[in-house]
Amino acid sequence: MGETDREFRALMEKVLGHSDAASKELLDRYQSTLLRAIRRRLNRKIRSKFDSLDFAQDVWASFFADLPQEKSFARPEDLVAYLSALAENKVIEAVRQRLLLQKYNVTRERSLDDSREVDKEQLIGPQRSPQDAVAGDEEWQEFLRKQPLVYRRIYSLLRDGTETKKIANELAISERTVLRVVNRLSSRSMP
Repeated sequence: MGETDREFRALMEKVLGHSDAASKELLDRYQSTLLRAIRRRLNRKIRSKFDSLDFAQDVWASFFADLPQEKSFARPEDLVAYLSALAENKVIEAVRQRLLLQKYNVTRERSLDDSREVDKEQLIGPQRSPQDAVAGDEEWQEFLRKQPLVYRRIYSLLRDGTETKKIANELAISERTVLRVVNRLSSRSMP
């Protein structure tokens, strides 16, 4: 850092006076020191979950949001100690959330690659693949094309989840006719 206490105090006065240029200079001078302080305190198990720069931004945001007016940093070491304490608190809170609480606890995470209980090749989502969906839609359209007009409408309404009584009312036919068509369909496989 190599600056005199007088230069440092002058810079801090400008920062406390809300000078943007002085704030940027302060960031430039102390960012690397702050990052080292954060990395020293960051637990190895959660390093993959957090970026040190995120913590640094959080520390700077806290610092500038509530500039410590009552604290006069006479020397650079005083500022570094204050920023380090802020960083430590931020890191401790993250460690507490990720190692002590259950919801986001990283020690509960298990890699599927190392799991003997799960065959990772068999992990398939519940949705149909786009190819299966298109093929199924084409089969459905082909199936409907071969049906009489009233049957087409019944089958379409059934596929949409409409109840048989509602279908009968909508098409002005008896419910027995709808049930007969449903039974005919269930004796086959519906696409």
